[in-house]
Amino acid sequence: MSIIDNITEWLLSASRVSTLDIGSNCLRWLYGSMNQQTPALQTFRSRQTDAVHLVKDQPGHLFDSNAVAKLLASLVATKYGIENHAAIILPDQAFHFGSIHVPTAAGRSNLTPLLQRDIQKTAPLPINSYVIKHETGKNKGNQLSVQYCALPTTILEEVQRACEMARIVPVSVQPSFVGLIKLLMRHQSISEHPSVFLHIDNESTTMGIYDKNGLRTVNLLDFGFRSLLQAIREGSGCDESAATQALFHEPLLLDDPGASDAQNEIPTFGAIEGPLADFLQKIYGQLLLFGSEHPEENGYSKIVISGEGALIKNLDRLITFNLGIPASVISNELKDISGLTGLPADEKLETLAPALGSLLLQPARKDRFDRIMAA
Repeated sequence: MSIIDNITEWLLSASRVSTLDIGSNCLRWLYGSMNQQTPALQTFRSRQTDAVHLVKDQPGHLFDSNAVAKLLASLVATKYGIENHAAIILPDQAFHFGSIHVPTAAGRSNLTPLLQRDIQKTAPLPINSYVIKHETGKNKGNQLSVQYCALPTTILEEVQRACEMARIVPVSVQPSFVGLIKLLMRHQSISEHPSVFLHIDNESTTMGIYDKNGLRTVNLLDFGFRSLLQAIREGSGCDESAATQALFHEPLLLDDPGASDAQNEIPTFGAIEGPLADFLQKIYGQLLLFGSEHPEENGYSKIVISGEGALIKNLDRLITFNLGIPASVISNELKDISGLTGLPADEKLETLAPALGSLLLQPARKDRFDRIMAA
């Protein structure tokens, strides 16, 4: 790096860098530490919003930067016009992920043309519509694994515009799953066999497979808990509030998933049975694909569920019953941080996990857009 870049990196490591989590329905601003003997959140504020709507594989997006900027200004509470530095977390569906395998010798040359070719074949937008970053993984035989991450330029520009109006200086932009896998790797006992995480967000689910050496693969599934809300609304003819009540607060999935007769007596379950079956099929398909690509693996140790969809009672039992793999929500897996000082009473670890994991990636670096494998 140039001397200016080195100075910038040093200043960032010596200054306070907060975390800004721009979720699909909530903005979170936090600062703290997860590396000390007594980890704690020193700052935490959140605001509900419907100004952010990012959908994978669609050329358009709704991001009201003016509305987001106003919320950020009240969230950050800037004093005396002083700018704040922040590591930005965006929903995973804002990004296009992928990986390629190239000969080890090719890894020493410019990989950009190979990445562009793969993105052009798999991404919904033209190649010049993306900002692309990549990282190289481990060698396997004479093949080098290269993970890449592409963010539409329009989304990046809108995020930067909203931050500029709120006097926030972004020092990194990263997908939400990066903090999540970092948190799991740091606070969870990892088996010899691969484990699976499912982060069920509003619009999509991020599915990753990892082991003690780190993240093996990550994919986006076209399923979010809003799919279930929409199914309940259409099936019951109710409004959003009633559908939310039925999904998260009323008996919906039984403690015993095998009691099919009793389960089918719950009217609301009939509305979501189809989307849930499709969701389970998508998970199973990805597990089969990973198994075919890695025949040396002979099973999975567990499935960890996070995101707002993890708050659906007994969803973990349903997944275990149908896939035959033990499943649990992340708050059960990470009980050692459930008493984190400063953790807000009205928030759950299931939804806070990506932001808390991001604190483990400090100090922030200005080029940390490609944190896809940093965990």
